[in-house]
Order: sequence, then structure tokens, then C-alpha cells
Amino acid sequence: MRKWAFLYSAAALAVIGCGGSGNGSHATNTTGGGTTGNTATVAIKLSNLSTSAPGSIAVAFLTGQGRAVGDLSATVQQLRFYDQYGEVTNPLGPQISCPLTGFQNNIVYVSVPFSGQPSRSFSTFNLDFLNFHEETDSPVMGDFSVLQEPAALPKGYPASVRTFPGRVTSLPVFIDDSMFTVDTVNPLLVDYNESQFLLANGATSANPMKGFLSDFVAFNLSGYTNTALLPTLAATTGIAGGTTAVRVFFSGDVYAIADGFTSGANFEALTLDPTLPIGGVLGSAGTITTGPTGSLPHAGTYSLLQLNPTDLTQTLKVVAGQGIWREHKTVLRQSNGAALGAGSYVITFPSSNDNNMQEMVAFTQDANANISALYFGFIDLDALTFNLYPIGDIVSGSTAGGIDGTLGQLNDRYGHATTSPDLVHSGAFAFNSSDGSSAAATQVGFKNGTFYVFRL
Repeated sequence: MRKWAFLYSAAALAVIGCGGSGNGSHATNTTGGGTTGNTATVAIKLSNLSTSAPGSIAVAFLTGQGRAVGDLSATVQQLRFYDQYGEVTNPLGPQISCPLTGFQNNIVYVSVPFSGQPSRSFSTFNLDFLNFHEETDSPVMGDFSVLQEPAALPKGYPASVRTFPGRVTSLPVFIDDSMFTVDTVNPLLVDYNESQFLLANGATSANPMKGFLSDFVAFNLSGYTNTALLPTLAATTGIAGGTTAVRVFFSGDVYAIADGFTSGANFEALTLDPTLPIGGVLGSAGTITTGPTGSLPHAGTYSLLQLNPTDLTQTLKVVAGQGIWREHKTVLRQSNGAALGAGSYVITFPSSNDNNMQEMVAFTQDANANISALYFGFIDLDALTFNLYPIGDIVSGSTAGGIDGTLGQLNDRYGHATTSPDLVHSGAFAFNSSDGSSAAATQVGFKNGTFYVFRL
């Protein structure tokens, strides 16, 4: 499960640069926008709420090894996060039991309210448990005794957790039986080994616990006629590798690819090392019926898998992470709610730093949302430049065939000029002609126009 550290490194590619103000004032409706290279407007829509859509922090308690008499389980219920806007907590959260010696992914959600802020950043994680359960065999096997959490807890640890309206941020927290043990002198007490917690989680000012955006937008690559231009999955846990990707996923922090879009399809979150993706499986997205004539799209899921270290055969797997994904056609719409239609589009994705560096996606699609060309890359809202690369290079990180350009005026959600990266909702862009980028862009169907930021 510690392989998740690679995700943090991969996310670092998109978060270099100066931070935004983080305190801009926005309207409270739930649609932003985007635009084609022509005159059509695109709405970024994640919610039907009439007020600011809440964000969500998914705290994933990733636990340790086997299970036997004497093993401890930590019970998590209430979590607290603080920023300059106040406390965020889950007072009615369910009690979640986390067996410290069993490899599990136990998720506790905290809803984050917004009242116009572009994002909220939390710098402390509060380690707190309701109680501990000790497995016993008396009076019957499977019974347990209840122990209080160590006197040193609750305690706050340095963290970096940013949330956005309508989106999900995951925070992995590693806990196991090396950190919490029954006191040898007083069996009613639990001892806390803080050094082991710090070793597994960082949780220091120099190395804070890091959250990352874990909800993906998926782009459909099945419309590519030349599959040689598409990335292929690498061999990793549970995946043989070599299959062609038909979906590519962007969050602002992490890239991912999949060789299908139905439940059970192979899924890989990419890392800085092309040979070390984190493999997993998809759960399909779809629609739910809302009445005799209505329906709404629902998000799909993904689960990242790793081998169970306690399995001598090295065939059993454990879930190392989970999240959701949405088809791009369900969250990128025209302002009237209709489908995008055929055209050329450019969308950017803020990172967890919500700064000047963002992921950038340029694509062309037909009327059925089948994508015929897609480039990915980065945009710098301070330097007013961008670089894009063919989607086939997303695994290797090659920059061959790249195209670039410059930005014009940047606008906030009201259409007013702004230079604060976290307030940018749209901006003009143009491909450079001097280095051949403009000609290369025209060849694949891209047009100069307006990009829109994927934020509410």
C-alpha cells in the first residue's frame, strides 16, 4: 500500500509554481463553463444544487497484516479539519472499525461546505479514535474488550489537504499494530508508538500528510481509428499488460488509463516510473432512472489493488485505494444542458495546490462524444504559456510531437480579467505558429479559442 507514495510524486509534476490567493469571492451557482474553438459555450456541471456544491474529504485508513486473539481494532467516527473559514467535521458519521493487523481500506467521509471560496486548504490532520477493540476468546471466540485511545491522542499532525466544490479529495492514513499495542503492565491501556506513525505517514512539517484529488474525468478514446496512437497498459498487479487504453482519466493531480469502461475492466493509475503503475479494476458508470421519463448519470468507481503481503502464494490482492470517475460527456455540457456536440475543446484541471500550474486537455469529438484526437499537458497561468503532447505519450512521459502556445486574457467566473490563478475560470489561448505548433494543431483538428477551468 505504500506504493501510493508514487501518486504524490506524480502529482508533483502538476503543482510546481506560485499559489493563488485562495480567498476569492465567487457566485454560489453550480456551473462554470468551457468553450470550443468556435463559438459554442460549455458548462462544467457536477451538481444540480442551487447553492455551492460541497466538497468531500475521503480519509482512507489503510491497515496492516493478519488477525488473531489479542489483535486490536481502532474505531474511527468523528474527524475534524480546520482552516481560516472554520471547522469541518462529521458529527453523525458511522463508527468504522479498522483492524490494525488486517490489510483493509477503511474510508471515512467528511463533507466540506463552501460559500463562494474557489477551494479550501487544510493544514492539519487530527488523529483521533473513538476507542479500541481487543480480540478475545472469552467467553466465546470472536468476543472483544473495549479499550480507550492512548492519552497522547487526539493529536494534530501537519497535512496538506485541499478540497474543491463538488469534488473528492482522498487522504491516505496508514495505521497498523506497530503503532498501537496493549500495555504490558496495564492491559486496559493502549500504548501509542508515534515514531512508527511518523515513519509510515510522514506527518511532519517538512513532510506533511498529503491529500490528492481522487475523482477522475474520463475521456473516451474508442473513436481513435489509429490505435497505434493510443497508450497501452503496463504489466502490474493483476494486469498482464499490453492492452490498448480506451479511456484516459484526469483529476488535476493524477493520470490514469483503462482498457475498458465496464465493470471489471483493467485500470492503472500512472506514476513517475512508467514501469510502476498502480493496477486495479473499474466499476462502470451509467444512468439511474429518476421517473417515468427521466434519468441521471451516475459516477463509476475504481479500486486500486496490491498483493496481500501475508499470502505466501502471492496471488491474493487487497484494495489499496478507491475513488470515482465520471464520463466527460456527463460533466462537460452546453450551458443549456445539452450535449457538447461535435467540435474542438480545451479544458484545464487545477491541482491540489490550486496554483498557476494545471493539467490541460485538448480534444476533438463527434456528435456522439467519440474523441478523434486528444492531447494532454500543462498550462502555466503565470507565464501565460502551455504545452501539449499526444495522448500516446502519457505513460512514457515522452515529449515527442509536442505542441505549444500562449495565453491571452484570463477571466474569473464573471468574465472579469484576473491574474489570480485560483480565480481563473476561462482564458484565451492560441497555438504558436513560429515553431510549427499551429500547423500541427490544425492537422489534428484543434482551433485557437477559449479554455475553461474544471471548477464550479
